[in-house]
Amino acid sequence: MESPHVHHGSSSEFDSYFALPKRQKRFKTSEVGELVIIFDEQSFHATPHKWIAPAYTYSGKPHEIDGKVAHYNMGVSLYENNCKIIIHGFGSLEESIEVLYGDGGYIYHFDKDKFIHKEGLDNLEVLVQEPTKPVSVERVDDPVEEMKKLGVTFEFEDLSLPKNEQFRSYY
Repeated sequence: MESPHVHHGSSSEFDSYFALPKRQKRFKTSEVGELVIIFDEQSFHATPHKWIAPAYTYSGKPHEIDGKVAHYNMGVSLYENNCKIIIHGFGSLEESIEVLYGDGGYIYHFDKDKFIHKEGLDNLEVLVQEPTKPVSVERVDDPVEEMKKLGVTFEFEDLSLPKNEQFRSYY
């Protein structure tokens, strides 16, 4: 049976009774290598695929490398329903998962009939453009265990390796 909900993961509780839209941009690389904006709107995003929501409960904590502060991160394709998460971290998959997901998070469930798909978004992503009240909120103490129950597999990219420098996010 298809769920009547769409889902949104967060590392923290919303500071409002409603999910509030904010400016969202999506880019695509053109054939000549330029970044082109393909989506730029005030919106709040969710997914109809519950396995994706716990992936977004991560905390991008800092790690110093080469004299710069890099951040642990994760990657999930919103084009393919493949239940695969790429962990961008340091040391090992296990250490990086603990840093990213050790604090737990929240999964918000919304009425899917209020959400739409728009051109420029990935296939597994939907949005709403007005403040939206969740149907329910679920505290997830162990997002990794939740993802495993939903069939998620993990891949690891060690950001300390020179070949993975392009995956480092500095700020």
